[in-house]
Amino acid sequence: MTFHRYSRIPVVLFLISLLVSGLWAQEPTGYYSDAEGENKAELKTALHNIIRNHTYLDYDISTNIWWYTYFKETDWSSEGYFLDMYSSNKRATYNWNLMNREHCMPRSWWGTSDMYSTFDSNGDLVNLSPSDAEANTAKSNLPLGIVGTSSFTNGVTKVGSNTYPGYNGEVFEPANEYKGDFARTYMYMVTCYEDYAQNWRSLGTSSMLYNNTYPTFKPYAVSLLLKWSANDPVSEKEIVRNNAVYALQKNRNPFIDHPELADFIWGTRISEEWTLDVGPAETTVFAVNYNKSTDEISAEISKPELATYFIQSVNGIVLQSGKFSSTGTARVTELQNGMYILTVYSGTKRKVGKFLIVR
Repeated sequence: MTFHRYSRIPVVLFLISLLVSGLWAQEPTGYYSDAEGENKAELKTALHNIIRNHTYLDYDISTNIWWYTYFKETDWSSEGYFLDMYSSNKRATYNWNLMNREHCMPRSWWGTSDMYSTFDSNGDLVNLSPSDAEANTAKSNLPLGIVGTSSFTNGVTKVGSNTYPGYNGEVFEPANEYKGDFARTYMYMVTCYEDYAQNWRSLGTSSMLYNNTYPTFKPYAVSLLLKWSANDPVSEKEIVRNNAVYALQKNRNPFIDHPELADFIWGTRISEEWTLDVGPAETTVFAVNYNKSTDEISAEISKPELATYFIQSVNGIVLQSGKFSSTGTARVTELQNGMYILTVYSGTKRKVGKFLIVR
């Protein structure tokens, strides 16, 4: 696109592009260059080679270091408590009776308890996060799935019989707002630790993995994880956490930086070669309407309740994020009068617009 000095629309689009790229990822220039031009198994291996060599964090050091040095950087709410993807509890201090360091992908899938410490994945921050102890116990080493009849639920974590096609047995189902987080973590684990291929353990039928380098995930797992990743797009929480992990561990989760990678490795785009130019999503500019009488914004998108939105100031500061109502509206009562940028992620689509609040 050619930018003219006095052309207003291109300048607006350029500003929006800069703001959104700043929101989406902060990977170093050229970080993923060696993966360009690849797909399927070759793309997965190329990513493995990029992210595998990282700083080792010892799981067996002082628990307080994990909570107050690591998790305080990666999983701390601005409101003053540890973020927990397993419960709605808001705990500001570590209590060993109530809280665990949970491996999102169970470590029993790659080793036995007497061997955990011999695997550097045991202390990988990408796969470790704060967890309510009761929920962690209920989750155990179960695979992911969709729970029909539940044997445990706390409103965030559900455990029970699986109804998702391809697997019969007990499963763990996270809340909808975290399904994409778990999917992208699992994708990272089988990519970063591709060299564990012969160690992946099926545990009868309860593991989602084959012991190979590709595709690694069993067919039902591929279907489920791709669906969850698309339906629950990358959130601000994941972006912030990915950057914090990089500061501590010196590697990144590529499926957060470039969520479309999953489709080039396991999904509908396996016949295409991935490049950085593909971007995190197909971007279009659209109109956003502000309704003064209801103090809401509205956006015309399909299945708005599945989309994630971010509202930024013109300086690029994220001021609000969340999900739309089923009618495509969102309340903006906390925002002051002024111009804002709205970015909407839905599956592999990204829409960007601007709106003005004048009360």
